[in-house]
Amino acid sequence: MKTQTITTKRAAQDVGQRINEELADYLKNEFKQQFPAEKLVVFLTRETIMKSFDHLGDVSGIRFMYGLEKAGDSRSRVLLLIPCNTTSTNLNIPNIIVDPKGYINDRGTQVNLEKSWEILYNHTAHFTSYYPEHNYRKIMRGTFIGIRSLLSMLEIDGCEGINFHFGYDNTVSDISEKNRPVFEAVNSWGDGLDLFDFTSPCPVYCDIETLNGSQNQSEKHTNLNGLVLNPHFRDEYLLKYKEMGPLVEMFYSVGPAIDERIIASKSNSKTEVNPCQVQIKALDKLVNAGKYEEAKDVFEVIVKDMMDTYLFQ
Repeated sequence: MKTQTITTKRAAQDVGQRINEELADYLKNEFKQQFPAEKLVVFLTRETIMKSFDHLGDVSGIRFMYGLEKAGDSRSRVLLLIPCNTTSTNLNIPNIIVDPKGYINDRGTQVNLEKSWEILYNHTAHFTSYYPEHNYRKIMRGTFIGIRSLLSMLEIDGCEGINFHFGYDNTVSDISEKNRPVFEAVNSWGDGLDLFDFTSPCPVYCDIETLNGSQNQSEKHTNLNGLVLNPHFRDEYLLKYKEMGPLVEMFYSVGPAIDERIIASKSNSKTEVNPCQVQIKALDKLVNAGKYEEAKDVFEVIVKDMMDTYLFQ
């Protein structure tokens, strides 16, 4: 296999670069060998891709996130196109723009937020079966490509859309880094025009267990002003029941965006008042007492209240 390297550190908007056909074939073939029962490629029209972000303001790029419309059914493979903001481009992958209307899938269909978390969780639960020994959060979930790189593909003469080939790099050990899809610009006949890779795999390598406005997203916290997803509560209760899994996926998806807004609100205010502080304390007591069923309801209310407070106003 002829290898390629990233030549320079790139701005978030420029993540993604051209690759040679040999590398593209290797990544596609490795995925096929590793996951023979999985869908290998998804086609997205140019119009669908543009539709995913043209109603928004500035975006740094798009997360092409893996999903299943039906739990456990690999034939129901779908991609969700989730735009990212321009205010967190210092991160490995910028935070998502949480759109109250939801997101566009690869067929150009609008998917509401609640269904989006379910679709994403279905994929994660499905791929967890391939990696039972690995942490839930390490499972490959998708990839981020910068908006300028994406548009440069769509602007290639004759480009009618993109073949999104699922790819796999077996030369690395970290399962998060093995996720290496190939973007192929194609014309109306389906002929390949150009190949892109070196996008950024999701999940990112920060460990957001807490929402409390910390500037260091990998730092652990015990502050009661923060919302903590207790690992035992998550693993021993929420993730054991498929109907609760989407709540966990929602938390990890919107959490960094909420955290970013909390930081901004604190820096712009002399007082640091957490509107959910009473609820968070109640949640902690329920979790510590092992009352997980009650805790789940409180946790869900807190996350949705935080979304309303920090993201939808």
